[in-house]
Amino acid sequence: NNLRMGSTWASRTFIKYSLFAFNIVFWLLGTVLLVIAIWSKTEKGNLMDFNSMAIDPATILLIVGAIMFWIGFFGWVGALRENVTFLQVFATSLVILFLGEAAVGILAFVMKEKVREVVEEHMFDAIKAYRDDSDLRDAVNVAQRTFKCCGVRNFTDWQENVYFKCCNEGIESCGVPYSCCKMDLQVNLFCGVKIMDYKTEEYCTDTNKYVPMNHLNPEVSQGEQIYETGCLVTMEKWFNTNLYYIGGAALGVAIIQIGGVWLAQS
Repeated sequence: NNLRMGSTWASRTFIKYSLFAFNIVFWLLGTVLLVIAIWSKTEKGNLMDFNSMAIDPATILLIVGAIMFWIGFFGWVGALRENVTFLQVFATSLVILFLGEAAVGILAFVMKEKVREVVEEHMFDAIKAYRDDSDLRDAVNVAQRTFKCCGVRNFTDWQENVYFKCCNEGIESCGVPYSCCKMDLQVNLFCGVKIMDYKTEEYCTDTNKYVPMNHLNPEVSQGEQIYETGCLVTMEKWFNTNLYYIGGAALGVAIIQIGGVWLAQS
């Protein structure tokens, strides 16, 4: 009996501190994300603005950080104090999160074309707001550099931004961001300036202030200076190429969440 009691006590202690260790790390990460997000939104003066959530990295960080903070807090406090109510809130939150993720994954698979349309729409919104939000600008630059792409469908999509529009008289008109340039040219922040300068005189008149994208020279860079393929295309290709790895990562997250629920119930 003493041996059995000792084994049970050791198991309970292991579960208690495993749950505590996992959740304290999870909670600390959530706290860091929350602080960064609140600081970023405060700096931009839009702390309570959630209208542009889909294209505002700070808002996305704020929501993710809040969820991690909530779950992690109830998890580590509940484990440390052996508080049944807190552990039930922790387990219930994990179950809701897991079911939500599963529902989103199923809907994304069933409605692939609709998801593509929504993603494309938000990517164009990001192009239009490129100069209006420093966080968004950094995110777009990182995406274009990482995936070696430019624009949504191709580099001429930057005509949708008022600063890069060919009929604009600014220094960036008829150009693309430096992150569209090939990596060895990105040391020059003006490497994408005037890259699309093509027949502007024909279209930029008093009555017409826009050069249509289908009249921009599609071979202007000849693949030597900028990436011409759009990010939606390259991201789709990357996703399809790494589908098994993405599925494995999603399965790993699901196992961790289910493990958390099991530990809380133990």
